[in-house]
Amino acid sequence: MKKLLSAFVSVLMLMSLSCAGETSADDQAEEDLASAATADTRFSAEDGALLQSYLLGRPVETDLSGKNYDLNGNGRWDVFDLCLLKEQIEAQPAEEPQSDTIVVYFSRTGNTEKIADYLLEITGADSYVIQAAVPYSDEDIAYNNSSCRADQEQNDKTVRPEIADPISSLDGYDTVFLGYPIWWGEEPRIIDTFLESYDLSEKTVIPFCTSGSSGISVSEKNIAALVPIGEQLAGKRFSASASKDEVQQWYDSLPLTKEETEMKLNITVNGQELTATLADSSAAKELAQKLESGSVTVELGEYGGFEKVGALPWSLTRSDESTVTQAGDIMLYQGSQITIFYGSNSWSYTPLGHVDGLSQEELSEILGQGDVSAELSIKK
Repeated sequence: MKKLLSAFVSVLMLMSLSCAGETSADDQAEEDLASAATADTRFSAEDGALLQSYLLGRPVETDLSGKNYDLNGNGRWDVFDLCLLKEQIEAQPAEEPQSDTIVVYFSRTGNTEKIADYLLEITGADSYVIQAAVPYSDEDIAYNNSSCRADQEQNDKTVRPEIADPISSLDGYDTVFLGYPIWWGEEPRIIDTFLESYDLSEKTVIPFCTSGSSGISVSEKNIAALVPIGEQLAGKRFSASASKDEVQQWYDSLPLTKEETEMKLNITVNGQELTATLADSSAAKELAQKLESGSVTVELGEYGGFEKVGALPWSLTRSDESTVTQAGDIMLYQGSQITIFYGSNSWSYTPLGHVDGLSQEELSEILGQGDVSAELSIKK
């Protein structure tokens, strides 16, 4: 079976080389047609890895039914489509960073990918998936086989596996979350390839890993010793069954940047502008991220003679605790409602912030009687 697979890979490589050769007029016309049909489609390194796995007969968890990989228009997916897809990826202009944070990860079995996905949901960061130019098979990572590929790589600290479709630059990012499985007690050598490919001397790097039992400390020391890093924060090891709440708790424990700690929530109501200090909660961070795109207006209804409450346009992460509120407290209720208290109440809420510098009487007078409109915005 291994010989057959090896032969198949060799055939693929030979066919791939033919993509760089001469093409007939008919072939060129076919490619031009296909190119026009996919002109509005943007492909990623993940698409290349998915198509390659499909062609090699490897199991793929992703649903491929909606994928437009027939780039040469011949009614089937083949190695020529893979060549065209890779050419199209290389020709695409690099996307501008949408965040100052990126989650970079390598995941062979999907365990690290799950943690990375949770982190992406929590942070709203950009992402980049490290893919091996020569993908790792199950046999390649057979822990009990001392002659398997991963065992040989992990026993040679000079090995640097090639990365398929490396990200062009990390220049637009301040913070890099770096995720990987633990192989033979350390980070996979392909992580070293990644680290040595970019300037991290002014970046904050935060490792995270998945493993059956091994810790993260050895890999953290390896990373710190390998390349200059601006600041490396303490990482975290997760099990394969880790929940989003566990990832959330770790993220909340990380020291915030100065820029984040100085963010303030502005609330304009009845012609008055109030300033609030944001709470140290995931919901407050998510609210700030949402409002960085622009202010929103919330209709607040009077309730109980001690609060104004209204629906937000999005849901935020709940971390409810039984709380006795005070005047000025801003709370998240049931995940999607914001409450501003000018009195006291006892209930389960997630803290969002606290209005600065106003007494209960002053706040009650500003909020007034009955329903009000409040404009929420963020200020750094």
